[in-house]
Amino acid sequence: MNPDFRYPWLSFRNAYLLVMLVMLGSLPLSKYVASASQIILVALWLVEGRFPEKWKRFRERPAIWVSILIVAVLLIGMLWTRDIAFGFHDLKLKLPLLLLPIVFGTIPQVTHKELRFLLLGFVLAVFTGTLFSLSIMLGFGPADYTSDRETSLFISHIRFALMIDLAVFILFYYIVNPGGKMGDRDVKTGARDVKTGDRRSPLQGRSFAFRLLPFAVYLIVFLFLLKSLTGLVVLILGGMILALRWGLKQSDLMVKWFVVVSVATLPLLVAVYLSDQVSKFATVRDNLENLDRVTAGGTVYWHDMENRMTENGYRVGLYQCEPEMRDAWNKRSNLKYDGLDHKNQELKYTLIRYLTSLGLRKDAYGVSQLSEQDVSLIEKGFANSLYRQPKRLRVRIYETIWEVDQYRKGANPSGHSVTQRLEYLKTGWAIFLDHPWIGVGTGDTRDSFDQKYTELQSRLDPAWRLRAHNQFLSFLIAFGIIGFILIMTSLILPAILEKRFGSYFVLMFFITAMLSFLNEDTLETQAGVAFFAVFYALFVFGTDEK
Repeated sequence: MNPDFRYPWLSFRNAYLLVMLVMLGSLPLSKYVASASQIILVALWLVEGRFPEKWKRFRERPAIWVSILIVAVLLIGMLWTRDIAFGFHDLKLKLPLLLLPIVFGTIPQVTHKELRFLLLGFVLAVFTGTLFSLSIMLGFGPADYTSDRETSLFISHIRFALMIDLAVFILFYYIVNPGGKMGDRDVKTGARDVKTGDRRSPLQGRSFAFRLLPFAVYLIVFLFLLKSLTGLVVLILGGMILALRWGLKQSDLMVKWFVVVSVATLPLLVAVYLSDQVSKFATVRDNLENLDRVTAGGTVYWHDMENRMTENGYRVGLYQCEPEMRDAWNKRSNLKYDGLDHKNQELKYTLIRYLTSLGLRKDAYGVSQLSEQDVSLIEKGFANSLYRQPKRLRVRIYETIWEVDQYRKGANPSGHSVTQRLEYLKTGWAIFLDHPWIGVGTGDTRDSFDQKYTELQSRLDPAWRLRAHNQFLSFLIAFGIIGFILIMTSLILPAILEKRFGSYFVLMFFITAMLSFLNEDTLETQAGVAFFAVFYALFVFGTDEK
């Protein structure tokens, strides 16, 4: 088939670029469109033909062979799996890891101008997604939300945070290098390229770079509003690595040392801040020696001295007068004291914790001191007055400290993201130790977790008994040490063979992806596989941008 069609703009080249743009743009907005665009891209590759040329490129690029080794490991892992159906489901899920490197590796690479167009299209899609989320945060959504993760409408909030990170790194590249290539001289929009003589795109030049800066700042601020610890850690560590990369290239020794010392100091400052927050959390502010016996209304208090839970330094078990609380609360809210809040928690316990966080006693007077905002927050299931300012990062840090403290005291970690992951890791590691060399097989991870949770008598409720939430551990569980080595080789070696680790985009993508592997089963979900496979194939095989 003639690949050039009748009209120059109706070319396979432009068709590829259009599908790539849709694919990148749909990653933060629609996993269904992302999947459909991958299918269309593969179909377009087949319809184009030119298989002798593609076969030649495939043979000349051994990195492509290595990259599809991960799928070979999955196929081999089917030999000893018992759940064949789930094994085939996993294979189907990971097909993009096989197909996209082949497609991107056997068609002509995108130019730096085309890459800029594609990546800024992705950034625009991420920006659009944040506007939807921001509208919910500001109360313009269809319903109230009780958790920040609910503001990510289209994909997992953690996955969305990772895409925001990558969008920030992309914007940083084009702000610092408005010409589109590292080393290009800065020229104004519309000037001619100093190397080719071609007229510059309006998406280039210092003036355009300045227009990108507010978008980068906005996305960073939004990431703090989203309060995704994974996203913030990736952003901070990525920024530190970028600073080191730049600083170590400087010839001025003072500049070099300033950057190195600054980067080394930042983790220390974070550690000091976290230590201070833990210390404040652990400090008990109640006077335990002189406890009043009765309320202002003359009713006897109950002091539960065995309850060591605290909220903002105050003991939850002290100064409880349930009869007064019940009557006072039922006069202030349509949600009954003995009923449930909007998170399906027992409302009375939410109320008790909230009053405690304010340093108020759990009696009629304490309830009377609650503002209308406080009542609304309690009804929504928020158990601490810190949620009066829910966008402060300190709230998320407090939540994490509280979760870990309760977990250490034997509480059920169900529904708490950090301590649940501790249970997942403990259970997953136990499974790996039972099958260290070749793992449980491609399809048996889910069943192995179910059995091990029962064996270990996990405190997690059945609905929260999930898999590892650590991609490295998931590989070890399914394929053992041997399979893990082969898979990591298939992910890392292609970039080395293609000499791409010097590329800014490859470096920042790998930082984002590998850090996400520590906290998520990135390659065990459709959205995660799409995110990884698309950018991996594009940055490693689809362009030579440095």
